[in-house]
Amino acid sequence: MVYSLVSDSVVTTAGTVFIVSDQGGNVRPDSLEGLYALDTRFLSRFQLTVNGEVPLPLRSGALAEGASTFYTTSGASGIDSPDLTILRERYVSTGLHEEIAIQNHTQIEQHLTVAIEFDADFADLFEVRRGSFLKAGLYRSQIDPDGRLRLMYERGEFHRETHIVFSQSPEMDDRRAVFSFSMAPRSEWGLCLSIMPVMEDKPESLKCVDEYLSSLADAPATRIGGRPGHSRSINGTEPFAAVPTVESANADLNDAYDCAVADLQSLTLGGGSDTPVLAAGLPWFMAIFGRDSILSALQTKMIAPELMGGTLKTLARFQATEVDVFRESEPGKISHEIRTGELSLFNEVPHSHYYGTVDATPLFLILLCEAEIWTGDQEMVRRLLPAAEAALAWIDNYGDADGDGFVEYAGGDGKTLKNQGWKDSSDSISFADGTLATGPIAVAEVQGYVYRAKLGMSSLFAKLGDEKRAETLRAEAEELKRLFNDAFWMPDEGYYALALDGRKRQVNAIASNAGHCLWSGIIDADRAPSVAERLMAPDMFTGWGVRTLSAEMGRYHPISYHNGSVWPHDTSIIAAGLARYGLYRESEKIIDGLMNATSAMPGHRPPELFAGYARGSSQFPVPYPSANAPQAWAAGAIVYSLETLLRLHPDGDALVSDMPPVSRPFSINGIRYRGRAWSF
Repeated sequence: MVYSLVSDSVVTTAGTVFIVSDQGGNVRPDSLEGLYALDTRFLSRFQLTVNGEVPLPLRSGALAEGASTFYTTSGASGIDSPDLTILRERYVSTGLHEEIAIQNHTQIEQHLTVAIEFDADFADLFEVRRGSFLKAGLYRSQIDPDGRLRLMYERGEFHRETHIVFSQSPEMDDRRAVFSFSMAPRSEWGLCLSIMPVMEDKPESLKCVDEYLSSLADAPATRIGGRPGHSRSINGTEPFAAVPTVESANADLNDAYDCAVADLQSLTLGGGSDTPVLAAGLPWFMAIFGRDSILSALQTKMIAPELMGGTLKTLARFQATEVDVFRESEPGKISHEIRTGELSLFNEVPHSHYYGTVDATPLFLILLCEAEIWTGDQEMVRRLLPAAEAALAWIDNYGDADGDGFVEYAGGDGKTLKNQGWKDSSDSISFADGTLATGPIAVAEVQGYVYRAKLGMSSLFAKLGDEKRAETLRAEAEELKRLFNDAFWMPDEGYYALALDGRKRQVNAIASNAGHCLWSGIIDADRAPSVAERLMAPDMFTGWGVRTLSAEMGRYHPISYHNGSVWPHDTSIIAAGLARYGLYRESEKIIDGLMNATSAMPGHRPPELFAGYARGSSQFPVPYPSANAPQAWAAGAIVYSLETLLRLHPDGDALVSDMPPVSRPFSINGIRYRGRAWSF
């Protein structure tokens, strides 16, 4: 896919390989741009000039999955009457292949010097994001007898190379390839080049762009929404090979669904295996994140149930087995983030397997319960039962370290995450006056996750014939619900506290976290209408979605990361929580706002987050400056919202929609549930 990252950036991706460039296709030095693979930047400069000038961008766009095109023209000297069109077409697979075509539109001969500058800093993704680094390894470059340019970096056993191959031989000046030639009137000149990240194996050769596009056209196609022009060619073993079709008179809804499915497919890791899992998002989170991958699988179970099993198996494989302070691991804990870059491999950061999350472990259990409900695959459940038992033990032994019944986190040491719920920025847990809370912190939504996890595991053990274990977990869940409603409820506000701090005081900020507590079911039924009323108040609901923090709070900032912005995934979970308590009017109003926001986004693509300005003060949703797009759980929010609108729920071997057919704003065909296809 091709995505606008910021106003002047374009991202083209295929799995863990992606390139960030400007609108003309160039990768500029001293920027975030580059060709990335497995958390390493393999190309930090890729600049084309014609007669010493950078071509002027005209338009860029998608050719197909993982392919893009850039139309540019003569540089500044030809702006009034450009003589040339410079067309760049590229695709990404295991590397980058690009074809450059220059067209002479004049009736005179043109003498051209085309230069392409390359560099590779092999920066770790963490180094790129912080904007500075000092590499400990050695750089080398060489030109092989066949004309292949090799850029190399070596640090001990960590060895990375970038290979660049041209279709015709250039003059090489260090890391600058130069082509000098004359063009006849009305003629065209062309060049192909392949840029291949190399880690261990010899890189495979890349097809030409036309051959690549033809291979997509020849592959079996999946129709995303049943509409012409929305077919995608993907491997039939992938989780999105048989997605349901959605039909609606609302073109914006159709386009949002189509975009969501395409984005989710582009973020799928291990799609051809039995362990597909969603990466969190592009460009900075193209890796497995426990919380994100789990919630995205839950959001998308209606269209890709295979993701549940793939995510569970993958995270179980990386489940912690020992105490490691550096990685914040403890036996049974589910991983937060798994990285493969240089800093992780040399233990300069803990992220080769980092466990600094308080919520991924109970969410893992919730996903296991949902997977059993939707697939009926008890054999998978039995295989994952040891991981589930370890997760339950972590909750009781490490999550609730002080034995007060609540799961807390102490926070990192300055090098790791201070806050370890989904709002993990350093200033996201504060009192109403803006004072930051100190730990250990028990955030509200995590108690709800634990409640839902234990209640779900109780049902699961009952199905497996272990009534004693089932009864124990059911009793623990009900006791947690009682404790939570006593300790977190703020009578004067008619709402639940954001958290309890290290002194067991209510962190009394009004935040969106209580909406997740509706989703988990931990809130007492008689208090749900009050929570809904507060969520729908103008200081929380912007008209586009639910703010992460009330506009009346001391730390409110509409373009902060977690203190007043709107996150689509957060809004979708809140909408599902409202529907769980039968508060359909509020749920549908929130979804309507989110869908309206999505229709105003470029390409109908909801980003990771957007600003928390009220709809009345802005006629369109305002972007957050560095939001990732696509983001798995933002795309998942669209799918989950449709599930919520249908009021869909399992009933034994049947899938039931409680929304009357005459009220449904769309139809959906081909939902896979327990071995059958369902349509509504």
